[in-house]
Amino acid sequence: MHLRSLHFFKFTKYSRITEVLALNNVLYWGGDTFVSVVLALFVTQYITDSSASSVGIAYMIYRLSSSLSTASIGKFLDKHKGYIDEIWALFFASIVAGLSYIALSFATELWHLYLSMAILGVCRSFDNNSWTILFYSHMEESKRGRIIGANDAIYGVAMGAMAALSGFVGEIYGFRVVILVAGLLMLVGGFPVLSLRSEKKI
Repeated sequence: MHLRSLHFFKFTKYSRITEVLALNNVLYWGGDTFVSVVLALFVTQYITDSSASSVGIAYMIYRLSSSLSTASIGKFLDKHKGYIDEIWALFFASIVAGLSYIALSFATELWHLYLSMAILGVCRSFDNNSWTILFYSHMEESKRGRIIGANDAIYGVAMGAMAALSGFVGEIYGFRVVILVAGLLMLVGGFPVLSLRSEKKI
C-alpha cells in the first residue's frame, strides 16, 4: 500500500521510502485534522459536565504530555543504530493513537477525554521524532527542496480535504462517528510503515 502509481516522488532514489512516509503522514495527521474540526462540539455535546474550558484543558494536556516526553523519546531513538526502532516507533504511535481516538469516540466523562489527550500527546512525540528522522535521512541533498515541496503539497491538499469532509460527516452521522473514523485512519496509516523493514535502502 503506497503511492508509487501516482509518481509523486519518482525523481528520488528513495521514492519507495518517501511514498510510504508521505502516506503515513497523511493518514496520521489526517485523522488528527478530522478530530480537531469537531472536537469542541463533540466535547460539549457528549461529555458530562464539560464546557469550552474543558476543551482548552484537554489541548493543554495534549501539548504538555508531548513536550514533556519528546526529548526522552528522541534520546531513546538515538541509542539504537539503524532505523528499525524508528519504524517500530512510527507504527506503534499510529496504532496507539488510533485506538485512543476510537476509545474517545465512546467517552462520556471528562477523565476519559483528558486521559486520551495525554496518551495522544505522547504518541505525537513518537510520531514526530521517528517520522522526521526517517524522512530527512532518506533524501539526496540535491533534491531536498523538491522532496520537501512535494510532500508539503500532498499534505496540504489532504488536510484541507479532511477538514472539509469532517464537517460533513459530523453533520450527517454525528460527532462520535467523526472521532471513530479518525481513529481508523490512524490505525490504517501504521501498517504501510512495516513494509519499510525489508527496504534495502533504509
